[in-house]
Amino acid sequence: MPIGYCLLAIAYCLAKKHVPWVLAYPLPTPDQINAPRHDNINKNTGIVVLKSLTLSVFAIATSQGGLDILLNPFELYTLPLQQWITAAVNFLVDNFRPFFQGISLPISVTLESIEWLLLSIPPLILLILIALIAWQLAGGRIAIYSVAALSLIGFCGAWNQAMVSLSLVVTAVVFCMVIGITTGIACASSDRIEKVLRPLLDAMQTLPSFVYLVPVVMLFGIGAVPGVMATCVFAIPPLIRLTNLGIRQVSTEVVEAAIAFGSTPTQMLFEVQIPLAMPTILAGVNQAILLALSMSVVTSMIGVGGLGQMVLQGLGRVNVGLAAVGGLSIVLIAVMLDRITQIVSQGNNQIPWLKRGPIGLVRSSSTGEKVTWATVAATILLALLGFMTWQQPSHVTTDSNLAMPGKGVSVQSVYSSLQEEQFQTEIVNIGLEKLGYTIKEPKQIEYVTAHLALGNGDLDYTAVHWDIGHRPFFEKSGGEQKLERLGVITSNLLQGYQIDKKTADKYNITNLEQLKDPKIAKLFDSDGDGKANLIGCNSGWFCEIMIQHHIKAYGLQDTVEQDQGTYSALIVDAITRYNQGQPILYYTWTPMWMAAVLKPDQDVVWLEVPFTDLPESQKDLTAKDTSVNGKNLGFAIDRIRIVANKKFVSANPAAKRLFELIHIPVEDINAQNELLNNGEDSSKDIRRHAEEWIENHQDLFDSWVEEARNI
Repeated sequence: MPIGYCLLAIAYCLAKKHVPWVLAYPLPTPDQINAPRHDNINKNTGIVVLKSLTLSVFAIATSQGGLDILLNPFELYTLPLQQWITAAVNFLVDNFRPFFQGISLPISVTLESIEWLLLSIPPLILLILIALIAWQLAGGRIAIYSVAALSLIGFCGAWNQAMVSLSLVVTAVVFCMVIGITTGIACASSDRIEKVLRPLLDAMQTLPSFVYLVPVVMLFGIGAVPGVMATCVFAIPPLIRLTNLGIRQVSTEVVEAAIAFGSTPTQMLFEVQIPLAMPTILAGVNQAILLALSMSVVTSMIGVGGLGQMVLQGLGRVNVGLAAVGGLSIVLIAVMLDRITQIVSQGNNQIPWLKRGPIGLVRSSSTGEKVTWATVAATILLALLGFMTWQQPSHVTTDSNLAMPGKGVSVQSVYSSLQEEQFQTEIVNIGLEKLGYTIKEPKQIEYVTAHLALGNGDLDYTAVHWDIGHRPFFEKSGGEQKLERLGVITSNLLQGYQIDKKTADKYNITNLEQLKDPKIAKLFDSDGDGKANLIGCNSGWFCEIMIQHHIKAYGLQDTVEQDQGTYSALIVDAITRYNQGQPILYYTWTPMWMAAVLKPDQDVVWLEVPFTDLPESQKDLTAKDTSVNGKNLGFAIDRIRIVANKKFVSANPAAKRLFELIHIPVEDINAQNELLNNGEDSSKDIRRHAEEWIENHQDLFDSWVEEARNI
């Protein structure tokens, strides 16, 4: 603390505790003050200064705000950096988004080409090709490992996801190499460039990757291309640093010798420095590959498919097997790529490159001595072209004699990581397929990002919009200008707080306000701090804000705390504690599978709230809107609607009409959620559930499609 604040603190103590002593000290007379300077006068003058300072500080300390403001100046002014950054990003989005999306075109073309290639080749053929490449680059043992690792991934049912992740990594590393090696060479050539880039590289390496996901989504949209860009930002710094380091570490004697022999700067760079620095540069490539793979789970939060999304789905569904398969597949691919790049970077193979591996084997044969690169490349190309027509069958067949208003139009839907939201999305997508629309694989991203992407036109619709709860997301993403709310998928959705019935009956707990009692709150204390642990929501969900608002509104700050994290993981912990006979307190909603595990009024009970108190966005609602069967749950009785991009529905009236018509009773969604809880939780199972629901309501469903077709 600066010395000035120390003095003020001392004066504060004097003002608070010793003011009578200071004020009692006699003030010097005017004659004494004006008299010649000597020790007594100096002493008296010091007392005057101290007394004046004490009086001033005492006045401040007893005034509104007090000396605490002086001792903590950060309370006086807060730099509006958050608003500045938000305003700057919004300005770029509003004025230059097409420019940024144009920048992403080369990445999009490269990524889509690599992904199409990997997914078009039958797995067996691709395994053979990868084995040959690994054998040529790194030797037979790595080739055998590569085949074994990829075969294990395939037999675990993650082949397609692995190829999507591999295409993303390859694309990211290609652009990292182009940009990173070039930038590293520039840094090695100029100390000034290195000094300018050093803090930027520090920021890129230390800034949490979640921070720049938001501006990346706003500027470039969602999906694989923004995922590649975010991956590049995270993975490129080591490549730049190691390229710079490798070139700078080239022996000065070698450089001087090259200059003495008349080498030009270009010859010096490409024929001396880069070849000698290549092991270090390739080590940077190795690090970029591993960092790119480590980003796969993070980028899945903005709609990137592949193995990362498997891990995210496993976390969201508390499916340990699904998450383990995704994570293990990432590890297997990482080890394969790491070993290949390590061996290549070592450069210590005594056998010339063209005389080892499959190429060396062919060239060394009596009839194959003259085999050239062109021959090998042509053979591989012909093998690939022979299998390019291999495709997966389509899900839905349509009658070619019917009008197809959606022919030639692709539709991209979205739902969150909650597995139970896939059911209604599949039903809507089947209806769109019947109208001739081409349905892309639905994206899985959180609500805030999903609404933002819908407003920007990166997605077409979501069938999981909570009309009241998601109101702030709707408004912040463009509101009625960019989005349109349509139909009602299901209604009478409840939210609130539940506790186990055993504890409720024993202590007669019926109202959330009773948790103000420390003795009652301690019953639900799971971490030993004396406060009740209320299992809440994921960060970014609307219920997170609601719960914090309720804790403050009902005066529960000292006795209740919201536990946040992945909701599914937290709720499984609550179920475990319930099975052990421990009290539990949690937020929940319907429809949700939780109601099939802990049945209301049988295993758990709803808690009332003392009065209705809602955030500013819901101030128009009253106790009537938050009550059911005479019990005030504190949350508005909500409904799920479809929200679609306004331009999409304007251009597709048939889809708009279908959105307006589809309705699924909440009882049917609850029944499907119970199937999920019983183990029927794969994407194929959920698709089958949707098809079975349509079969059971065939006439109604056909009437929706027919009316939409004839619009």
